[in-house]
Order: sequence, then C-alpha cells, then structure tokens
Amino acid sequence: MADDNEKQCKRTGNLKDTVSADEALDEIRCRMGDYIPSTLAHIRKHNPELAVVIKELDRVLMEDGALDRKTKRLIAMACVAVRMCEDCVYAQAKTAVNYGATKEEIVEAMHVAVVTGGVPAWSVAKKGLTQVFNELEGTNEVVPENTPGGTADTRKGCCGGQRE
Repeated sequence: MADDNEKQCKRTGNLKDTVSADEALDEIRCRMGDYIPSTLAHIRKHNPELAVVIKELDRVLMEDGALDRKTKRLIAMACVAVRMCEDCVYAQAKTAVNYGATKEEIVEAMHVAVVTGGVPAWSVAKKGLTQVFNELEGTNEVVPENTPGGTADTRKGCCGGQRE
C-alpha cells in the first residue's frame, strides 16, 4: 500500500514561503497512507506556518534512509509512549501499520518502550494500541474506563485533541 501511495504523492517545495499549510498537510496525509493525525489538522487551522515546518521535519520519518520508514515510525511510537503522549501513540502506530507494520512488530516496539521507560509507557499507549489492533483485526472492542486495561485518568495526552 505504502509504495503505491508514494508514487501518487504530490511533492511540494521545502520553503515555508512557497508551500501552504493545506499543501503541506495534503502531502503528509498522502505519505502517511491517507491518514492525518487530528493534532496536525488542529495545528493547520491555528498555526498554518507551523504545519509547514512540521511537514519538513516529518520528512525524515516519511522517507526511507538507512532505516526504512516503517522502522522509524515504530521507533517514534515507542518514543512518544515513553514521553507519555497518549494521543500520539495511535498516530505513530497507525502510520507504521500503513507502512506495513504488523501487530507483532508494534508489540515488540512497545516492549522496548517499557524496558526503557517503564510500565507507564504501556499504560499511556493502551488506548491507541487497542484502536490500532482492532483496526488490524476488524473488531470494535473498546478498552473500558476504570477496569484492568482501562484507566480512570481523564487527562489528555500531551498533544490534546481526539484521535481520528
């Protein structure tokens, strides 16, 4: 899927003065497998210049180099879990899946996050992981609040907003 999308993506310029926020996010959406995190949509609306800058920064994650982009997204997912950004986990895991990641690869990357950041990294990631795993498996299971595997903590992740 990712290779086919890559060939169809419109490549915009690198200078924020020549690229609009809409063009920047259209490129990100295309290169992330027709997915855009809600946080980036919010940034586009409220700080369009930052959306263009993020597109340029994110380019390193969207292109293969010494590491392929799937591996980079799995690393990013582990990093945001350790950084305790609940809303960010889904976005990174979803994009990794769009780049070909399996459930087993996501779980192993989260194992690394737990080893380096502790069990709270998994706790922060569980909702986003459940959503991605449900999408992979075609189910609609929800992690209930206030249960083992759920959480009573109603604080938003560092990025705020709702997952799409």
